[in-house]
Amino acid sequence: MALAADLEVESVAPTEMLAILAGGADTLYKGAIVMIETDGYIEVPSGAALTVNLGICKKRVVAVGGHAETVEVEMGRFWLAHAGAAQTDVGTLAWCVDDNTLAHLAQNVTDVALGLVVGFKTGFLLVDTRKKAIS
Repeated sequence: MALAADLEVESVAPTEMLAILAGGADTLYKGAIVMIETDGYIEVPSGAALTVNLGICKKRVVAVGGHAETVEVEMGRFWLAHAGAAQTDVGTLAWCVDDNTLAHLAQNVTDVALGLVVGFKTGFLLVDTRKKAIS
């Protein structure tokens, strides 16, 4: 379910910060999962092909669509809500359906995972957004 308000997301230190321009007109809420679209700009995950799920939006940005707004994106380990989170999820990849929903499969064969699941607790998965593949 897509976000309609800011969300507090618990991170595990250390994390890294990036600053990338926003893409199309949209509201990127604090705590939203964000992706790099094929045009190189940050947007809400849409399930489109050839996208790179990146990390968590650090603060709310209202993008007007002119690629003028900078989005602070935090990468690292985050406790992300996931119904049915279980020990068996650890060691698998997490994918995005939208800015607040994790999936266990890519939406397109060309998508890049949000990250590797490295832990779980009831209702949450610990996702490392810096690890995009299992190798």
